[in-house]
Amino acid sequence: MKTSFSAFTAILSLSLLLFLSLPSPSLAAAKCNADDKKALLQIKAGLNNPYYLASWNPSTDCCSWYALDCDSKTGRVIHITIFDDNKVSAQIPAAIGNLPYLEMLDMNRLPNLVGPIPSSISRLTRLNFLRLKSNGLSGPVPSFLGQIKSLTFLDLSFNQFSGSIPPSLTRLNLQGFDVSHNNLCGQIPQGGKLQSFASSAYDHNKCLCGSPLPAC
Repeated sequence: MKTSFSAFTAILSLSLLLFLSLPSPSLAAAKCNADDKKALLQIKAGLNNPYYLASWNPSTDCCSWYALDCDSKTGRVIHITIFDDNKVSAQIPAAIGNLPYLEMLDMNRLPNLVGPIPSSISRLTRLNFLRLKSNGLSGPVPSFLGQIKSLTFLDLSFNQFSGSIPPSLTRLNLQGFDVSHNNLCGQIPQGGKLQSFASSAYDHNKCLCGSPLPAC
């Protein structure tokens, strides 16, 4: 009887252990949102389907794809990082603005990523980190970036941006900022956080002037 009871106890303990090891439905990672998946596939197509994004396969859960992160609870795409690939040859796809929960967009060291920053980025109201460094981007630094109130880090260095720095950027609570190595000109807008950065954040432009650079 004692042996039978011990055997029963061992089986019960093993069963309990196996049960506890099973993933709880409430703790399982959320699957990718369908609207986000559609936007991601549009982004991939807009970038001319680079091999870098080969894992972006419509038959799989997009939260498992390379170069992005999803929120573990909601399944919404919150981070995109694409870098160091000279085979990405395109403009930034407008579909990037169709990811409403995006918090970080990092596209850097893509020398054949060209053209302007699309206005659709202004729809990313949760975006706090935008790095578009060491690409072939051109045109003006868009004033609509000042509408993204959540933005605290902005790096547009090592591109071909021209014109002036828009005053709208003084509205942002920037903790990191760099527009060096472009073709910018004119006075640096006064106010906000723009004077709190070192002169190196503005170096190697066509004719920028004003604090923290020498006076105009």
